[in-house]
Amino acid sequence: MIIYRTKDRILYEALKLFSSKGIKETTIRDIAKAVGITEGAIYRHFKSKDEIVERLFSHYSEELYEVLNGALEEGEDFKGRFKNLVGSFLEYILKNPDVFRYLDIVHLLGKAQMENSDKLPMKAVYRLIEEGIREGYIREDVKYASAILVGTIDRIFMYKTMGILEDELELIKERTFSILWGCLVECRKGEDPA
Repeated sequence: MIIYRTKDRILYEALKLFSSKGIKETTIRDIAKAVGITEGAIYRHFKSKDEIVERLFSHYSEELYEVLNGALEEGEDFKGRFKNLVGSFLEYILKNPDVFRYLDIVHLLGKAQMENSDKLPMKAVYRLIEEGIREGYIREDVKYASAILVGTIDRIFMYKTMGILEDELELIKERTFSILWGCLVECRKGEDPA
């Protein structure tokens, strides 16, 4: 991939460094070296490393939110929307591993910009889980059910990127959907609501 604008190259290299080295551990000097410019040149485009962190988070968080939100619009019923969201989530993160690692790091750090955004990927997940609860498919609390869904996808991502899972994307999407559907919906059938 060839990126010509300096500002875009700074963001691209910062994303790679943040996702592999960590945000706190990456310095402006590291970013400048990766781009092939001076530290001063970075400051002509961004006020600080925090601005780079915020710009990347805003862009990629909204991008993933739009992918997940779009998946929710496509299903004919709850099961279809559930399957679409799981599949779209996995496809996006497996095709954009640096982005997902970065978003995961920001999430773990509890950055303030997460509180200020209306387009967080988790909001799309919550929307799906809340629908499942309203329609009687899911009986777990929104936060617990979302943790199961996102935690499973996170671990599948980790296993795939580490080479532990060697299956093709379509099989990974199908098996992950089956596991999550079984865990959050099928295993709860026949139980009285608590």
